[in-house]
Amino acid sequence: MSAVAPPTKPPRGVKHQKETSGLLMSVIRTLSASESNEQRDREKAKLEKEYKRSDQKLDELVSLHDQDLTQVMQLFGKLSARVTTSREKIHAVKENLQACKLLLHCRRDELKKLWLEGIEHKHVLQLLEEIDQLREVPSQLTAFLDKKHYLHATQLLVSALCLGEGSLEGVEALREVRTDLQTKKQKLHSRLLTELTSHLYIVSTHDVVALRRQGSGRDGNPLNSPFQHAGELRGFARLPKTRLALLDMNVTSPNTPSLSSGMNQTGTEEELKGVEEDVDAADPEANSEHFMAILVECLALLNKVPDIVETIKVQMQTELLAIIGRTTQQLLDLSQQPPHSLGARSTPLLLELLQTVFDQFRCVAAAHASVLHSFAQAADRHRIDVRLYEMPDVWSKVQAVLQLLLTDYLDIQNIAGDPQQAPASFSEPTSDISVYFARRRPPRQKRTPLFKFDYSSHALSINSYLKEQRGPSAKEYNETGQPQQREKLLVCSPDPRNITQIFIPLMKFIEEIEHAIGCTPGSPCTLNAFLADYIKEVFLGRHHMMVAASIESATKSVDAWRAITNPELMRGLGLSRPLLQSTVTVERCIQDLRELMQALPAYAEHFLSIICNILHNYRETCQAAYRGIVQPESEDKRICSAAWLKDEDISRFIKSLPNWTDLQAQKMTHHRRRPLRREETTEEESPEDIRQRNMREAEILATNLGEGGISAHEILSDVGQLKGLAQLQESMEWFSTSILLFASELPRASATSPGIQVSSEGIPAMPESSVKALMQLAQEFEELANTCLLVLHLEVRVQCFHYLLPQANNYNRLVGGVDSQEPDPKVLELSRVLVSIDEAMNSSLQPRKLKYIVEGLGHLIAKILISSAQYIDRIDERGIQKMCRNIFALQQTLTNITMAREIALDHARHYFELFYLAPEEILSGVMENGPQFSELEYMNAFQLVNRSQAEPNYGAINTHLSRLSDILGEVGITV
Repeated sequence: MSAVAPPTKPPRGVKHQKETSGLLMSVIRTLSASESNEQRDREKAKLEKEYKRSDQKLDELVSLHDQDLTQVMQLFGKLSARVTTSREKIHAVKENLQACKLLLHCRRDELKKLWLEGIEHKHVLQLLEEIDQLREVPSQLTAFLDKKHYLHATQLLVSALCLGEGSLEGVEALREVRTDLQTKKQKLHSRLLTELTSHLYIVSTHDVVALRRQGSGRDGNPLNSPFQHAGELRGFARLPKTRLALLDMNVTSPNTPSLSSGMNQTGTEEELKGVEEDVDAADPEANSEHFMAILVECLALLNKVPDIVETIKVQMQTELLAIIGRTTQQLLDLSQQPPHSLGARSTPLLLELLQTVFDQFRCVAAAHASVLHSFAQAADRHRIDVRLYEMPDVWSKVQAVLQLLLTDYLDIQNIAGDPQQAPASFSEPTSDISVYFARRRPPRQKRTPLFKFDYSSHALSINSYLKEQRGPSAKEYNETGQPQQREKLLVCSPDPRNITQIFIPLMKFIEEIEHAIGCTPGSPCTLNAFLADYIKEVFLGRHHMMVAASIESATKSVDAWRAITNPELMRGLGLSRPLLQSTVTVERCIQDLRELMQALPAYAEHFLSIICNILHNYRETCQAAYRGIVQPESEDKRICSAAWLKDEDISRFIKSLPNWTDLQAQKMTHHRRRPLRREETTEEESPEDIRQRNMREAEILATNLGEGGISAHEILSDVGQLKGLAQLQESMEWFSTSILLFASELPRASATSPGIQVSSEGIPAMPESSVKALMQLAQEFEELANTCLLVLHLEVRVQCFHYLLPQANNYNRLVGGVDSQEPDPKVLELSRVLVSIDEAMNSSLQPRKLKYIVEGLGHLIAKILISSAQYIDRIDERGIQKMCRNIFALQQTLTNITMAREIALDHARHYFELFYLAPEEILSGVMENGPQFSELEYMNAFQLVNRSQAEPNYGAINTHLSRLSDILGEVGITV
């Protein structure tokens, strides 16, 4: 057999593969089955080889784990020794316990006696210690109360009372101590109530009052109130965050208020643990909320929670009224006003009062919410069965107090006692506003009622209810229900119009109340309903009557259309010309209603309807006044200028002329509040354009008015009427501009977001139809003003026809016997009329309008005088001189009026100077210098010259006319 080499030792750290017994069993089976020795030897050698490998592996493993095995053996030895020692100790203890048990059993009676004596001595020492503690309680209690450590004081007092009424109840020497402790308990209860009330109504509002004192009374101006601006109505923004969080709350349970998440609530374990008091704090009242929680805990320990809750409910309205009284007195002191001089005070103090009161009421509500939370926790901890008041109860008292405040400042009691001012009932619907401005019959004398029901069961029950609502401290009603005379401390005089100053801040506060108590949109709070009833049933009715009376007195009097504004009022309005007093009165009523729209935005649409109604009625009144001037009572008489203006073609022609469009461009626009520049409207006219336009207008007027003449009853001969028409025009234009400006500033409700828009003045969005109706009325006033101005423009020209056309018909012959060097009487009368009209218009109309009226008169007069040649039978040199004097007189009059030379009248004078010439000389001048007049005017001149000759030659005149036609045809120019 060949020797088998031993297996190489594997490298250290290499893990050998796991070997099973399968190889050994395979070798044994092979040896058993082998037939030859050689085969057995080979298998044996293989087996020895494997055994050596296994032995080598075992040696390696032993060498690797030798140290661990040594440590294990050592630890096993130590543990075995400790177990043996412990068994020996336990055996010794058992033996000692058996010995002690035997000894105690032998001396049991002696030990029991000693134990009983020790208990008796311990109890005696405890009683002595309690007596010493009880005797020291009054001094300790006084020390705690002096430092306002009420929780420690209450706990000390309660424990002392338990001792005195418990184990020490039979000690006669402690009777006085027990009595003293009972007295101190009652005083402590009263003091806790006083402290809690003070923190609810005084300490909680201290910050507000301090801020008011710092912000008011400086430099003698106590009226710096944020309520002066509509955008600064949230006066409680300065309150602490904790108090602000308490304002938003709802009551979910009749007993326990559910406070908002903003309140500093603790966990259930902390609530059950109770309130802790820090005796090391420098100021126990620094945290008012925690201090009130301590007071509530003290009351719970004294078992006084139900009594205190009921007392707080009873005193709530009294304390709120006291806040108003203190605030009123503080404002009066800061404003340095005497307490009884109501007339010396103004309504801004009322705004300051309301702002301060609202801020304080918010703080009081926050304090009540905190106290209710503390009451609920204390009731749970101490298992007290009590029904707490709720936050809606607090807000209800706040509303009742504010209702009393409004009753005083709005003078509701006196209004209710006035049968002429007060409505029949607050529940009656508001009547149609048109009845206040329609023409009414004289009112009938009201009858005095025969019976009164002041002492009926219904009236007595109502009076009792009012007394209960007003509280025991506000005894405004006696037993019969009649108001008692009591001295009221007010910051301003009672006046129904005070509502205009306080409505917006009051409604903001009412919204806060309704949000706090969870009112739905369809169910307003009682204060909101009270305010709405007052405005609808009292304020609006009074204001309607006042406006109607003011407008009626301004428009229905005898001198209503002659009374004008005084200079002081003109300066105040920034006017250069006076207006009708009635217009200013109506405009002031409109401005007053506009201010009411800002002050009472909830009723803005109602006031806008009143404004439209006023404007509608005043428009009819003004149109009637206009018709009274231009439409005489007699049907067979008519004013030519007004009748002619009704012709649409003539009216359209006059309004199409540049002088009218230029006048309209110079108006003060209601959007920009500045005159439009000419380049924004029309182009500048040249002198030639002005001449052509004036000649064109003169031609149109001469064509329509030159035939038949104008009689005296067809003109406005009274200059006072013309002045009244001018004042009406100026007033209507100013009034329409004011209304258009107002209408343009009104926000309009869109279809997508109705009622959301608000103007810069605080007026809410108005319906589109109402705004359009307002603008339509303003345009109608503007149209009336334009009509008046056009009538004045035409009337001056119509009067020129009236005085100049009959002139030619009256004297017919300007020949012989004309020795007077004076102008014709009709010319002098026209000059006087023009001067009078100019004086009247100059004091009534603006210069631009006066310019529109008198501009172009020279061309018209020249046209009238030139066309009058056809009516003259004969004329000689003196007649020509007479006509030239007439023209010069009129030219001088117009120059004084227009402050410019009227060249058109020079043209008329040159026309009459033609009559000095023979027809041949006239024709020669036309050929040399060109035509200066129209062919018709030359024809009238030739015919008058021919008629003025001793023996008219009609054949020659036909020749002259034929030559004139040929010359003008050759020249190709017509004038």
